[in-house]
Amino acid sequence: MHPGTSGNGTAASVKIPFDRLVAYATLQLPLAMAALPVVLNVSHFYGEIVKLSFGIMGAIFIIARVLDAIQDPVIGLISDRFTHYGRRGRLAFVALMTPLLGGGFYMLFDPPDAWLGNQTLMAAWLMAALILVHLGYSGVSISYHSHGAELSDDYNERTRVTVAREVFGLLGMTLAVVLPVALTAKFGELDGHILLGLIFLPILLLFSLPTMIWGGPSVHPPVIHAEGNPLIAFFAPLKNRLFRRLLLVFVVNGAALGVAVTIMLFYVEHVLKGSKVQAGIILLVYFVAGAASVPMWLMLSKRLSKAAAWFIAMVMTAAAMALAIFVGNGDFYWFLAISVVTGIGIGADYGLPPSILADVINSSEGGDTKGKTGTYFGLWALATKLATAIGAAGSLPVAEMLGFNPARGQYGTTALIVVYIVLPVLIKVGAALLIWFIRIEAERGSVRDELRGRGAL
Repeated sequence: MHPGTSGNGTAASVKIPFDRLVAYATLQLPLAMAALPVVLNVSHFYGEIVKLSFGIMGAIFIIARVLDAIQDPVIGLISDRFTHYGRRGRLAFVALMTPLLGGGFYMLFDPPDAWLGNQTLMAAWLMAALILVHLGYSGVSISYHSHGAELSDDYNERTRVTVAREVFGLLGMTLAVVLPVALTAKFGELDGHILLGLIFLPILLLFSLPTMIWGGPSVHPPVIHAEGNPLIAFFAPLKNRLFRRLLLVFVVNGAALGVAVTIMLFYVEHVLKGSKVQAGIILLVYFVAGAASVPMWLMLSKRLSKAAAWFIAMVMTAAAMALAIFVGNGDFYWFLAISVVTGIGIGADYGLPPSILADVINSSEGGDTKGKTGTYFGLWALATKLATAIGAAGSLPVAEMLGFNPARGQYGTTALIVVYIVLPVLIKVGAALLIWFIRIEAERGSVRDELRGRGAL
């Protein structure tokens, strides 16, 4: 075994200096800042401002999502190959992919003026921009997160890494909520979105440089893939039973967020009778609460276990969301209070699962896949998108079936309550039951065993 990978008093278990930790974590801010507008703002921008056909956009989004999902395991494998270029090889790959992320994001919100009104040209532009931004985002995030999992082999240090990263990530999401609203209010829809694309570029540069320069080296040796068939290499981590269990819990839990994100703006407008500004305030409070809560989840995971802390967050979130059944027209501040609690829960959703994953990757359960971090994170990225897609794909048809379909003038609020509140609560409860009974951690037992003090494996 490589001397830096044992985690038993070696360099792998040494505490990461705070400045190194912060330097590594900064890149998550522009990553998160890019992710939310691509989900929330692009459809509005191209549908309302550019006037691109909804039918064309729908086809483009499906194609882009499929291509995005397919490329993730490939990128993970490539990231593993870059470990042969030194202890910072993954960060070298991040540096290569960062310009694609910046260029693709800028393209999305600054289409050529001469092409406006031409459905074919604008469709081609949107497709090219989405392919570029997805490629850049996946290339940066998969290799970046893989490198973070290799900064230490210590159980609690891995959580410090993910917690630091997600604090910056939640701050990035906050910017992604505030900037579009502020810029479009001041400069108009078209110019405001163009400025959003421009502002992102220096932010990406400013927050990526500390990671590239001072982010710290991997404690792992280069990854070696002996498989001749790349498909076998891509899906080899699925042989790890802990990884399969973790993916199951992660996808089920993440589907609840996918449902909520898709329906949220409709819920605020038609159930709460709130404004666009109030919807922005809700999102802002939600993400700020999440960022503020991350250190709390770190402390709780040390006292109990990572899975147990995550379980508590799931139960707390489900209970708070259930209370939203009792709010309605004009109850903005009551719903804001609920958003604080659910925001605290999202802090655990972002901070704890990647830390559990880092432990699982280097566990004996992985067999010959142990340490192949990029490949694991490639499948993890695919699972993240699958969870969101499941939630998004299921929410709108259910809402339509229950009587909410703006295209036909149907605005049934009961449908929104069922889809935005009842469905995510049921999904969260299902995820909590899974994590209660099954063991997903490499070094700890199931949540039931941990909380009962047995710690059985």
